[in-house]
Amino acid sequence: MKPQHEFSFWDLNRELLLIEQFNSLYTKDTTKNKEKSSKLMWAIYFAYNPESKFFNIPDKLSILAKDLLKDPKFNWESCKDVVSLYKSSVLTNAERALVTWGEIITMRDESLKTLYKAAIAESDTDELVKLDKMLANTPKLFEDYKKIKKDYEEEKVTKKGKHNKSLTEAGEI
Repeated sequence: MKPQHEFSFWDLNRELLLIEQFNSLYTKDTTKNKEKSSKLMWAIYFAYNPESKFFNIPDKLSILAKDLLKDPKFNWESCKDVVSLYKSSVLTNAERALVTWGEIITMRDESLKTLYKAAIAESDTDELVKLDKMLANTPKLFEDYKKIKKDYEEEKVTKKGKHNKSLTEAGEI
């Protein structure tokens, strides 16, 4: 059985080609069977779709660049417009909120660790007090994230008519 990402993203998501920017990405791809743009779209799907097994992995972008795109130095900034379009055109409001809050919490966590280490190294007690206050607010942020996640889960259950076919249902395997 072939893994999902070995099928053409474009064959399974033909309607996205109606959107000019996706169509342009597809059309400009000169690789056999549009493999390069298909792999990029799979990487975007895996990174930003809450249904993906990669969604909660903190360093998912570097993993996907190395293992799926086969380019450990892949510059995600170079496709930020495609990522943004994917988020705005494919994800629901609840999914977009979940993605955004997840990114914010990850960035905040990384920044706080870096700032905390620097403040400790410099014995900057004023900065440590500020950082401790920020850390004390972390549970509230996670509560907000949990509410967004709950809304997302409820949306998944109540969504009617919008059903992505599995590869088996689509007759692909």
